Amino acid sequence: MASGQGGFDIQIKRENRWITEATREQETDARGLAKKLLSDPKCAGARVVAIQLRRDGTHHEKVIFEETQSASGEKPVRIVPIDSAQPYCKTAKDFFGLESRMTINRLFREYLESVLLTPTEVLHNYKQLQRLFDRDGLLLSSTSHVAALQVKGTQTSSKARQAEINTIIDHIVAQAKHAQTLKLPPLDARFAATLAAVPKVEGHTQEYLAMVVLAQELIKTPSWIGKLDKLCSLAIPETDATATLLLDIVIADLLGANVIQELLGWQPSLGSAIISMLDLADGLFDVTKSDAKDTASQLVELLKRNSLPASQRVLIDRAMRQLKSSAPLYKSDPSKEMEEYQRVLARLLVPGGILSGAQAAEAMTLRGSQFMEQGGVSGRRAAIDATVKALPDPARGAMYLAELSKTDLIADHMDDIVQQLDVVFSARVIDELCRRSMSAKDRMVTATGAFQAAATSGLPDDIKQQITQHIDTVLERYLVDENIIDRLDNPDTHLRDRAVRLVKFCGAGVLPEGKALALARKRVIKLLRQPDFDTHFIDGIPDPQRAEKALRDFHKLLVQGGLA
Repeated sequence: MASGQGGFDIQIKRENRWITEATREQETDARGLAKKLLSDPKCAGARVVAIQLRRDGTHHEKVIFEETQSASGEKPVRIVPIDSAQPYCKTAKDFFGLESRMTINRLFREYLESVLLTPTEVLHNYKQLQRLFDRDGLLLSSTSHVAALQVKGTQTSSKARQAEINTIIDHIVAQAKHAQTLKLPPLDARFAATLAAVPKVEGHTQEYLAMVVLAQELIKTPSWIGKLDKLCSLAIPETDATATLLLDIVIADLLGANVIQELLGWQPSLGSAIISMLDLADGLFDVTKSDAKDTASQLVELLKRNSLPASQRVLIDRAMRQLKSSAPLYKSDPSKEMEEYQRVLARLLVPGGILSGAQAAEAMTLRGSQFMEQGGVSGRRAAIDATVKALPDPARGAMYLAELSKTDLIADHMDDIVQQLDVVFSARVIDELCRRSMSAKDRMVTATGAFQAAATSGLPDDIKQQITQHIDTVLERYLVDENIIDRLDNPDTHLRDRAVRLVKFCGAGVLPEGKALALARKRVIKLLRQPDFDTHFIDGIPDPQRAEKALRDFHKLLVQGGLA
């Protein structure tokens, strides 16, 4: 960064990173030097960053010139091998879905980083599609790789699947080629206005053409942070749901790029980076750590609002891929590896469940197996046992095992998972099933989370039934032993308060469908069957309109609580 009162940094691109080469006080001098640097065929890119010193002492940076080129002597760009290729796209529309774009982002990571483009920009721009296809045989190698993965274990040949993929790609290229001939409106400050302004053209949806307009604009911004800043600025004031979801998909594309390093800022370890990614996904990230604070603040606000479900999905997916990788969680100090793993493990535990469910359970197991002396099946078996013991209580252990049963690991470890479930059956009361330090509500939520995880697991039906019945019995005993229902239905309080408390309890999701919930509903029904219930319910509300509203609101609660 330039020092003093500001100025202009001239940066060159080296190994996909921007490095400051020189500084100048005048913009014309800075631009001149950047262009001179670009005359060297070995220079992959040059840019000028204007540095402005603010009154509070902080610096504001803005890229005012940037140009990249294919540098001679650079290694050819290759696809990044992937271990699975989902979804199995059958139409051009499938290619534009989130899962497909996530695959494209991983597969073409090297290329996309070299040209600073997202899948959105490539898929919606004919020129960029052509550039991709002309680069180092990427199209042939990518379709061959994906086809082989998708037909594995099936009767379909790899060549046949590759031909299907190529047919779909031809359609996408033809669509983009035709779109470039259309007269489209410029990008509006409100993306919903752009969506409404694009013409209705046969063969194209308005959503597609609006994304063509957006892609054309984003291509002009040759930096990840610049693109993300533009998208967040569009999304923050947006009130149209369709427009917001379209912007979300492009932001999700960006979060699959190396922009995540600037967003998170310096992290002491991979474990800390994983936790920060999960915090960012939840809108809880501390932006003071970021190297792009203004952009990070906007992104956090959008994620906190739950406006970006696709972006949240990509962040969590990226964190889980890092967790199950072989990269050290604490590279600078191997003695802290287990401690770092336990920190990540704790971050994955959320009220009533495990963040990212089956994906997290698989990642926890594969990471845990790296601590074992044995390898292969034996190592994973030991890791499953160690992970159950590392979790804070049997309820969390049951969640982990239930989620693990939904993964491919079940093929080798079904018996191991079932055997570990003994930890649940040994818990006869809720204090043995859930941590005693938890509140009454959190214990019920956690036990219910274990119930739901088991009910939707990949376990055999008889095992599912045994686990859910056992947890339900523990919850029923807890309600009775702790007089939970009696405390809610205190006869010394007004009937209205008693009824509302009980019905809210039934609809709060703290109990699963079963004996425990039936016990609570039984008490509500007893209250409802009292003579002149409605009259007693509104007793003390002098205003007839308020009384009528109170009854309407109560009946809505009855519906929510399954008591209509």
